[in-house]
Amino acid sequence: MPLRERFGGALTRVAGGAGAGEILAGWLRAERSDFVRFNHGRIRQAGTVERAVLELRLISAGRQARHTLTLCGDRGIDDARVDEGIARLRSAIAIAQPDPYLSFSETATRSLHHAPARLASVDEISDAVCGGAQGADLVGFYAGGPLACALISSLGHDHWQETSTWSLEYSIYPGAGGTSGAGIGTDAGAAARDRALKACVAGAQWSADAVRDSITTARRDAEILRRPALRLEPGRYRCYLSPRALADLVEMLGWGGFSARAHANGHSPLSRLRNGEATLDPRVSISEDLLGAGAPLFQADGFMRPPRLELVRAGRYGHSLVSPRSGREFRLPENGAVDSESPEALSIAAGELDERQALARLGTGLEVSNLWYLNFSDRQNCRITGMTRFATLWVENGEPVAPVEVMRFDDSLFRVLGDSLEALTTQRHRLPDTSTYDGRGFGATTAPGALLRELNFTL
Repeated sequence: MPLRERFGGALTRVAGGAGAGEILAGWLRAERSDFVRFNHGRIRQAGTVERAVLELRLISAGRQARHTLTLCGDRGIDDARVDEGIARLRSAIAIAQPDPYLSFSETATRSLHHAPARLASVDEISDAVCGGAQGADLVGFYAGGPLACALISSLGHDHWQETSTWSLEYSIYPGAGGTSGAGIGTDAGAAARDRALKACVAGAQWSADAVRDSITTARRDAEILRRPALRLEPGRYRCYLSPRALADLVEMLGWGGFSARAHANGHSPLSRLRNGEATLDPRVSISEDLLGAGAPLFQADGFMRPPRLELVRAGRYGHSLVSPRSGREFRLPENGAVDSESPEALSIAAGELDERQALARLGTGLEVSNLWYLNFSDRQNCRITGMTRFATLWVENGEPVAPVEVMRFDDSLFRVLGDSLEALTTQRHRLPDTSTYDGRGFGATTAPGALLRELNFTL
């Protein structure tokens, strides 16, 4: 049953639940997700979770109150829960203080987007993943199913977005043994079991061939991890960042980089870029591409969001993400940003380097597939520190020759995406948000690979 049929009735209850002088709104997030966990190339755990969380919001006389409840899909039970929630809100708002930055769109808007897709059964998932692993030590997590977001209000807002997606995020461990590689290092044995190649394959329509092809490629590429690892001294090394590694870096800018509130409070890591004190390479353009990522064009305050918003244009700061609340507080025109003012669909413009020629252009240096444990070491200068992890390889004359032991980098994105940037690839990869901690989401990052003249490693 589509999620709209199962939980839409409760939204109808919300739309008609406001009293005189009240605005009542409901913000729904719902999903029906199949989860499959793999270990040693076999299914370890499988199950299905259906979840629908409705946030009720009551506004009256410049005051507001919120109440969150869970829906079960039974119309009678859900209606009773909504009625109880509204009663709780009226009790709360009676003693609430006026909210000086309260903002809710009084313009009624409507939209309906439903994109069903064929998803796989657990048996089909098992056949594709376990068959593709062929006994290899594959550890992974599949999540898939319909996902919905909706807004309803007594003012006439009526938005529903429902789509179906799936993703398989996994790692391949090569195990002990194998060849000794280029004679670098001393720890080819048991230590190889601590190395892995991480990959992700995702889509809307299920594709067993895409899963098998991805695993076959990962198994082949993981073979180099059997070789003795190279330990590098701290210093600056020429690097090729995979699309995932570049996305890991740029996604850190979601921590206040484009937030109007963070800029106003002086806490943004991109303050110098916005003020014109720093620039990035002219080839760097970054946008919030909601339409391209399939994310909703509406938000919980009833405002519409632009399908695409330029955040960085040709190396210079473009637009900030301005939530309705920040717009009122700082007297700025809002652009429908979510309250956190974090991007949900980052899109990094492509360059002119053919991805297939990236290692040849690298010559000698590091190929970095993932970055981990990222944090700001100097927020004002957009300096980020973190660790390499999974398949980080030493490349000589355009050919990977050995895995590299885990290293810590510490560098400013003003330099990494500025003077140090040599090229961006023409091919871009769509990297979906695979987080499931508080439910699946619509977000994704689209990124090319990046060739750097150097990246600073400190350990």
